Amino acid sequence: VDPVMVAKGGATLLASEAVVTIKEQLLPLADVVTPNLPEAEILVGKKIVTNADMVRAARTIQTLGVKHVIIKGGHRQNHKAEDLILLADGTCYWLSAPRIATANTHGTGDTFSACIAAELAKGQPLKAAIMTAKAFLQGAISQGISVGHGHGPTNHWAKLSEKVSLRQG
Repeated sequence: VDPVMVAKGGATLLASEAVVTIKEQLLPLADVVTPNLPEAEILVGKKIVTNADMVRAARTIQTLGVKHVIIKGGHRQNHKAEDLILLADGTCYWLSAPRIATANTHGTGDTFSACIAAELAKGQPLKAAIMTAKAFLQGAISQGISVGHGHGPTNHWAKLSEKVSLRQG
């Protein structure tokens, strides 16, 4: 589940009643949830700044009934795009790749969650599905398409990036 709750520009997209429905009715049915930082902050009701905050938030989100939580760290202002993965067994991993300077990032969250779902449907183990999704997304962002004004789309026909790493911690 990609809980699309916050627009790229920061505007809230859902009424508070809809957020409650996501938390109480949708997440307990989900195997994987992939909120970005602003969405995770809405789900837990707290600001997320540090890595420790991300871990605490993921554990809180997991108590809502979802098995695996991936908090996407792309909104953090550092040199890496680093995501937190919290598995059902409590194991944490950090998935990182170089930050790509581009405005062509429209739909990155949807792309990431859809790729994970597709890889799982093909029978890939969860960690492999996540790694493939991150590599696909990095390639799609790095080869994004500049059209119109504002945030352009990622390129879904791009080559997979090889600059993705996973570390336990």
